[in-house]
Amino acid sequence: MRSYWLQQALEGEGAEDAPPLAGDLKTDVCIVGGGFTGLWTAIRLKELEPALDVTIIEGDICGGGASGRNGGFCMTWMSKAEKLLKICGAQEGVRLLRESEEGVKAIGAFCADEGVDCQFTHHGWIWTASNQAQAGAWAETVEQLEKLGIHAYEPLSREEVAARTGSDRHVAGVFEAGVATVQTAMLARGLRRVALRRGVRIHEGTRMTELVRGPKPAVRTARGTVSAETVVLALNAWAHELPEFRRTVMPLAADSVVTEPVPEKLAEIGLADCAAVSDSRFLVNYYRATVDGRMAWGKGGGRIPFAGRVGQSFDGPSPRESQVRAEMAKYYPALAEVPIAAAWRGPATRTKTGLPFFGRLAGSPRIVYGHGYTGNGVGPCYLGGRILASLALDRRDEWSETPLAQGPQPGRLPPEPFRYIGGRMVRAACVRADRAEDEGRKPGIIDRRLAALAPAGLAPTKKD
Repeated sequence: MRSYWLQQALEGEGAEDAPPLAGDLKTDVCIVGGGFTGLWTAIRLKELEPALDVTIIEGDICGGGASGRNGGFCMTWMSKAEKLLKICGAQEGVRLLRESEEGVKAIGAFCADEGVDCQFTHHGWIWTASNQAQAGAWAETVEQLEKLGIHAYEPLSREEVAARTGSDRHVAGVFEAGVATVQTAMLARGLRRVALRRGVRIHEGTRMTELVRGPKPAVRTARGTVSAETVVLALNAWAHELPEFRRTVMPLAADSVVTEPVPEKLAEIGLADCAAVSDSRFLVNYYRATVDGRMAWGKGGGRIPFAGRVGQSFDGPSPRESQVRAEMAKYYPALAEVPIAAAWRGPATRTKTGLPFFGRLAGSPRIVYGHGYTGNGVGPCYLGGRILASLALDRRDEWSETPLAQGPQPGRLPPEPFRYIGGRMVRAACVRADRAEDEGRKPGIIDRRLAALAPAGLAPTKKD
C-alpha cells in the first residue's frame, strides 16, 4: 500500500523512466537506497565531482520507503542537543546544531531553485506537554543550549501553547522557529528528478540480494551485478537486515492518518499555518495541518518486527487507524467526525543515542553507510548526504571527520529473541505509563523502569 503522500505525489507526475537493472554494470559509486539519504548523497556527489558516475539502485521506487511515509517534519537536531554534545563535544556539537538549522533553510532554497514543489512551509515546531507529568521535558535541552549561546526555543505559557496549537489538551510548551514541514513524498520524488537531470543513473525495482564485501565491493541483484569503486548503503530501517547492524539499530512502525480537507474547521481551531506539533509522551503524538486543509496525525511506537525483518511487513494499511483517530479526537473534538482519507504505516528506526551514525564497513573500507535517524530524518538526511559523499570520495573535511561518521556509538541492543520480547514489554509499559500520566497518576516503578529502557526517540528519554 502506498502512503497518501506518495499517491498524491505520483498523480500525474510524468516521471522520467528509471527501469530495473538488466545486466551487469560498472560505476564509480553505487548507492543502495533511493530515499532521502541516497538521493541527497547522489546530488552532493555530483556537486563535488560532476563527472563522477553515480548509480542508485532502489528495491521499490524512490520515496517508497520511510521517505515517502513520514510526518513531513523537517527538523533540526536542537531537540537532540544533549546526546549530540555528549558524543561530539561542545565545539563540534555546536557546529552540527547550527548546520542542522541551516540545513532546513538549504532544503527550502534548493527546492525553490530546482523547481521542487514539496509544499515547504517554514512555520516552526511546537514541542508540548499533553499532561502535567510531561511539563518541562525540554528543560535540560533548553538550558544546555542557552549556556552555549544558542537560543533555539521560545518558552510558551499554557495560554500561548493552547492558542498556537488550538488545543487546551496542551499544558505547556516551547517553540522552535527553525523547523519546517514538507509533503515528504513530493520532496523525495523531486530529488529523484534533480538527480536524474544531473546525470545520476537510477534503477528502481532493483533490490539488493547480496552485498559483496571486501576491497572490491559489488551489489548483486536478481538481474545483474553492480561493480563499483565505492558502495554507499542508504538503507535506513532495512540496514537491520545486514548482520553488521542488527545490534545497533531497531526498526519499528509508525502509524499515520490524514483527514479529508476541512480548512474551515482548522481555521476555527487555529491550525491554519501548518506548524509542526508534537507532545512529550513515551509514544509520541505528532501532527500538523497541510496546505490543502487536512489534518495529518502520526503516532510512534507501532509494530516491532521479529529479528528486525522489515521486508514488506510495513506496507499495508495502519492496524492502529482507530487508535490514532481516537487520539486525534481527544485533542480536537471538532475533528472527531471528519472522514479519514487514508491511514498507513511505515518503518522508522531507533538507536541507543537517538542519533544516526555513519562510517565504513569493518573489513570493507570501500563500503560506507549511514542510517538510524530515529524519527527525525527529513532535515538531517541533508547533512547525512554530505557526510556520506565525503566518506565516499575520501575527502578529509569536517563531514568525514565528525564523530558521527566514526561508526555506531557505544551501546548495543539485546540479541533476538530477547529484543523482540523485551521490546514488546517496553512498548506495553510505555502505553501504561502514558495512560497513568494522563490520569494524573505516577506510573508504577516497573513501568517507569521498563519505559526508560526504550531507545531514544524524538525527544530525550524521560528521567525517573
